[in-house]
Amino acid sequence: MSLRIIFDLDGTLVHSVPSLCATGNRLLHELGRAPVTPEAYVSFVGKGMRKQVEMLLEHTGGIPGELDTHFDRFRALYLEDPISRTTLYPDVSVTLNTLSKAGHRLGVCTQKNTAPAQMVLDSFALVPPIAALTAGDTLDVLKPDPRMLEHTAAQLGTGPLSDVVFIGDSQTDAQTADNAGVPFLLHANGYAHGPLKDMRAAAIFQSWDEVPGLIARLT
Repeated sequence: MSLRIIFDLDGTLVHSVPSLCATGNRLLHELGRAPVTPEAYVSFVGKGMRKQVEMLLEHTGGIPGELDTHFDRFRALYLEDPISRTTLYPDVSVTLNTLSKAGHRLGVCTQKNTAPAQMVLDSFALVPPIAALTAGDTLDVLKPDPRMLEHTAAQLGTGPLSDVVFIGDSQTDAQTADNAGVPFLLHANGYAHGPLKDMRAAAIFQSWDEVPGLIARLT
């Protein structure tokens, strides 16, 4: 059985917090503030880039002026280099190619905006097998709204979501899958902000080489 398998990006396919944190610290430096650590920055990730900037500023002393001004500046700084400190989780490339060769159709559904998301996917040569992208600026909603997932699935084929599986790393991703009524696989080494056991998941995996076997069980 061929599935439409959709992946989150940050914390799922790639470890991007070092790049995001470096950008956030450049913004803080411009505002005359002390930098934050990547460990602290993890807690800001998962609810969209605008919320990420808001939480960063609140964490370091509050929002000076209009949030949109700082959000726009963050996006401009991030586009200068979303890659050099970002790494692909081990075995992701091999796993994606294995799933594609098995006949599954692959897409990405991320809160990250289109331009940096596409740069990350291209940099790690994930297109193909990734054949669809829904990003944080694609629609007027963000995850956990199921329309994000539905948009990605529609690019991979028409019909109900009965053949869709979502793979992510966070409470937001788990809730998105739940809202869409599709199975969820949880990457245990991502950016979850709470106990993994509290998230609805068909399975939890530590290593990407486990995923083809988990998908086989779902089919």
